[in-house]
Amino acid sequence: MALVLSRSAFKRLCLLPLLLVFLIIFFYHQIANIYRNVEYQGNMTVVQMAFDLFKRQPVDICRNVVLLNVGDPKGVELNSYPQSICADLGFQIEENNCVVYVIKTQKNEWSLEDTVERIGCRVYSLLLASDSTEVTPRNRSNYVHFHSLGEQESIGKFIQKQSTNATLIDYMMIRLGRGGNEWRILSDLMESHQLDRVKHLSVGINLCPDRSSFTESHFQYVLDTDRQLVDKWDMKLFDVANDQETFVYNPVVKEKTHCASQFAWINQRFRKMNDPQFKVSLNDSQVTESVSSQLNNR
Repeated sequence: MALVLSRSAFKRLCLLPLLLVFLIIFFYHQIANIYRNVEYQGNMTVVQMAFDLFKRQPVDICRNVVLLNVGDPKGVELNSYPQSICADLGFQIEENNCVVYVIKTQKNEWSLEDTVERIGCRVYSLLLASDSTEVTPRNRSNYVHFHSLGEQESIGKFIQKQSTNATLIDYMMIRLGRGGNEWRILSDLMESHQLDRVKHLSVGINLCPDRSSFTESHFQYVLDTDRQLVDKWDMKLFDVANDQETFVYNPVVKEKTHCASQFAWINQRFRKMNDPQFKVSLNDSQVTESVSSQLNNR
């Protein structure tokens, strides 16, 4: 028996696809307005310059960029970011003779710690929490030492307590999962003179435009800290991995831009003086004595 629809039922059935299209368009604009309605305070030029950090290209300073991995050709990934290292002379991570720092806010993320533990590195895993008493310090293994710190505690002072002046840090990763505090940690490391000992520095950066609390002073702070990494501490950006999921509408430039990424720097002072790249990458004003000799002379 054929199904017979009344005229009113047929009209309602025809209107259903139009209603669905309307709802899709409505919710799309609602989501888009989350970003379009953000208003930044202060000098928009400063904000624009901060977002331009995601557009820059890495410096051609490392001839051998490889993935940090142990038996996995894809390398270890954290939140979809591959962890890259420079394998040039002076930057290699030596098995069973290496030190790694992981600074994070995710309690249950141990990918990097587990990977470098298999290399034989001594690992300090630092969890930043609003209440540092909620997690007690412990050894996850013979190699991985776990500590919980308050969000405002000094990472630099912690490293000073754990290390002798001659202790080098082969790899430091800062992955906080939210924007802002990574720059405070970088500034703290500079003020406490702990960047001297870091070979590789990998930092998750987040400046996504829904963070309306970011003001001109914050973005200026970001720019100043980033500039000091290069000018004062000789950190060279050798790898950038933009998060494609954060390619969103930016209310400052009125177009889509990246707002989250992983920046990877190497400390150029570790480059061996007999490396041909040393002469190519440094001018006379940048040539400094080796980091190990600087640390030993303190």
